[in-house]
Amino acid sequence: MCEYIVQYDVAEGFEALFAKVQNQGVGNATGIADSSLHRTFEPQDSRNVIKPNMQVNAIHSRNGVLECIKVRWGWKPFWSMGTMPPMTHLPLHLVMRSRVFDRVKRDGRMLVAVDGWYEACEPEQLKNSHRLSYTTSRENGPIFLAALAQVSEHFNGCDGLVLVMHNDSSTRQQRLLAFTAEDAQVWLRPDLQWEQAQDLAMHMALAEPQLEHVLTSTRSLRGR
Repeated sequence: MCEYIVQYDVAEGFEALFAKVQNQGVGNATGIADSSLHRTFEPQDSRNVIKPNMQVNAIHSRNGVLECIKVRWGWKPFWSMGTMPPMTHLPLHLVMRSRVFDRVKRDGRMLVAVDGWYEACEPEQLKNSHRLSYTTSRENGPIFLAALAQVSEHFNGCDGLVLVMHNDSSTRQQRLLAFTAEDAQVWLRPDLQWEQAQDLAMHMALAEPQLEHVLTSTRSLRGR
C-alpha cells in the first residue's frame, strides 16, 4: 500500500492534463479556473513528499472547468467518525458499486498529479524492514492518480481525499489507479459508470512495463 506520494510540479501537471483534454475534445472540460492558477500554483519543490493527513493539490472538474484545490489526504466520512481512522485508500470496485459512495463518486472524483509514490516492499524484496520501493514512470511527465474527495465550502472534519486502488491483473495485487495525461481525463467524466471504470482500469491504467521501481531507505524521508 502507498505510504507517501511525491507531488509533481502542480502547474506542469495541470497544464499537461488540460492540453490533452483540449486536443481530444473529450467531455465538457473547456477551461481552467483562473482562481485555481493564482491560488495553488505557488513556487514549490517539485519533489515534495506528501504523507497522510498532509495537504495535497488535486485536480477537479466543476461545471466543465478544470480547477486545482488543496485537500487533506485522509477522508473521514460522517458514518465513520469516531470509529475508524481517516481512509487513505479505497478499492475501485467498492467505490463504484456501493451506494455509500454515491455522493462522493458523483461530486468528488479528482486526479492527483505526482512524480511517484513510496510503498512497502514486496515480501521477497523485504530483506530490511526499513526499506521502501519508490514507483515512478519510465517516461517524462506526471502520473495522474485517481482519487475521491469530499470538499466543503466551509471546512469540516469530514473533508479529505482518498486514493483509488484496483486489481492489477499482471501482479494480482492491489495497485494505485494511475494514468498518463492522455487517459486521465476519463476518470473525471461525471457520467462514469462501474463497467466503464472497470474497463478504464483494465485497459488504460499504467502497468508494469510503463513503471519503474527503486529501493530506498526510510531515512531519506525522515524530517520531511
